[in-house]
Amino acid sequence: MSEQKRVIYTKEELAAKVKVPAIVEQDLKRIISDRLEQCGLYYRCFSRIKTASSMAHKFALKDYGAENKKLQDLVGVRINLYFDDDVEICQNIVENTFDVIGWSTSERSEEEFKPTKLNGVCRLPEYLRSEISTETWDMYIDDTFEIQIKTMFFEGWHEIEHDMRYKGEELWKNYKGFSRYFNSILATLELCDKSMVTLFEDLGHSLYKSGRWSDMIKSHFRLKLGEGQLYPEVAKLLDEDCDQQVENLAKRIYKTSKQTLVDQLIHRSRKVPINVNTIIALLNDSQFHDSRLTAIFKERDVYNDGREESLGESWHYEMKPLIRHNVFQMCTQVDGSRLKEEKPASAAEIFQQAADAIYGWIVGKYGGLFKEMPQKTSTYHADILAYHVAVNYDPDNHRLNMHVRHMDMEVGGRIWYSEARLEVSRQEEVILKVCNGYAQPEREHTIQDPGVTFFSYPGYYKTIVDNIGIVNGIECSNRRRILREDMFGNLIAALKDSGRLFPVVVIVSRETADGMMDEDWLGQFRVSDFTRTVWRYSHVFTAHESVGKKFLKLAGIDLRQIDDIPRLYIFWPGGDVDDYGPEDVTNCSFGRHLEARGDARTYDIVRGGQAFYHKIVTDLREWNISADMWEGFKLETVTELPK
Repeated sequence: MSEQKRVIYTKEELAAKVKVPAIVEQDLKRIISDRLEQCGLYYRCFSRIKTASSMAHKFALKDYGAENKKLQDLVGVRINLYFDDDVEICQNIVENTFDVIGWSTSERSEEEFKPTKLNGVCRLPEYLRSEISTETWDMYIDDTFEIQIKTMFFEGWHEIEHDMRYKGEELWKNYKGFSRYFNSILATLELCDKSMVTLFEDLGHSLYKSGRWSDMIKSHFRLKLGEGQLYPEVAKLLDEDCDQQVENLAKRIYKTSKQTLVDQLIHRSRKVPINVNTIIALLNDSQFHDSRLTAIFKERDVYNDGREESLGESWHYEMKPLIRHNVFQMCTQVDGSRLKEEKPASAAEIFQQAADAIYGWIVGKYGGLFKEMPQKTSTYHADILAYHVAVNYDPDNHRLNMHVRHMDMEVGGRIWYSEARLEVSRQEEVILKVCNGYAQPEREHTIQDPGVTFFSYPGYYKTIVDNIGIVNGIECSNRRRILREDMFGNLIAALKDSGRLFPVVVIVSRETADGMMDEDWLGQFRVSDFTRTVWRYSHVFTAHESVGKKFLKLAGIDLRQIDDIPRLYIFWPGGDVDDYGPEDVTNCSFGRHLEARGDARTYDIVRGGQAFYHKIVTDLREWNISADMWEGFKLETVTELPK
């Protein structure tokens, strides 16, 4: 018998060929969430796209390729349920929604405790499969996604168990006592899952005995219910029926399984409000067929009663105007100073290099979505839902306009955009205009953290600055620059240049005994790091005291007003000047935003030189996003952009 083929792909191979747009993951999560919401289950839903590194690791461990075995969890969805008996119900919902290839669960002996979870492999819907790069299917990767269903109690410790027990068997070797202790904890969690359902079932029975029909329904079915109150005539009918019949309506409601009710909810042609009245109406339509209930619910129009309150928000949307928020903008000259050419490049050559950088960024970001997009710089327009690309490319007249936008996957109603104009002026200068930002409706409560400013320049701008070179008043540099007297002329001219949009930061320090600059007064400011951080939108110079004073005098600074040196100056475009001394550095404090997870936000309060560093960087960025540089195309939706 011939040896079965086994394949291993590198991380680089997978990253280059497997392209899964975020819309695939988000749409799967949305479809599942909509179905679970329609049935009123208590749940949490999470999703992910497998990274190239994770895929490479799995290919190294598994026998993919042998007997045509393929990786099946390129996209994964995890559903965490609050009640143990909802696992089977959720499984049925998935089977009514997707083409399920198969289910698997952990096998457990009577003495063993493992996670209560159910794994399903489903076929990707064709419209989502078509969004994934075609090269993916040439590898041993199946056009499927994985659904994992488990309870909240086990979700709390499952990741630890997976990493430190399933993958870490060596930890427990020869330590049976600890392994037994761990088993007892898992057994307790499993008991908690079972006990929670039993608790509500027993409570529901007691509520039935007490004649509290609404509370009995809520406890027995354990679904998310709206605010609707039980109709008085239904409550009266249940009371009377309970006194006269052995198999009364209330008992029949209590004896109906949760699965039976969910089946009715999921097979409705449209979503209905879930409350005590609609639950009884659904069961009556499908199980009881009681003419008295039928008459009451017909008169009440039960499936529409309360709809406006419970579903109105999802049915009626008020169109609100989008408010633009810049996160970066610039108008500058591309001079080709960083091109590695034997002779200076012409304006036409510089234009072409910059145009290719912009278009290449668009292809890298949107090419996986718009599969017919040309790889070479071209005029191109396309739209898919909230994704938009418009490029007008005129190589003969050396002009390129572009506008792209996409929806935010985390914040509803927010649209991100990037706009650029590139052209050669009559003076044979290559001019680049960039506007990066987002638009969203005005919100009563901001989603963004107070005090946190979005700031982000697009990747094509970085490529142009780093690899082609720009000049903004003066040439840009990512290296620490020490100011000399022979540089005064160009720098003073830049300060007076009305077209300069780079703030100029000048740091003047005293000299040490050996002629070096004494920058101890700046603490942890670190001038070299500061320069590398801001050089794409600001100029930074350092100066010895004697040279610095000469420059400041030429720049119009009244030296008589200077208390002392060292000092830091910011010469803003437009003529304003800020200056800071050692006391400003010492007394500065800054709340640096570190992390955001849901509603939990963490700040690192820093003081002194480190805080001063963050303050100056923030001031430079806030000036950039608030300045009136270029308004862009104002989210144009027409097919032709202005030339």
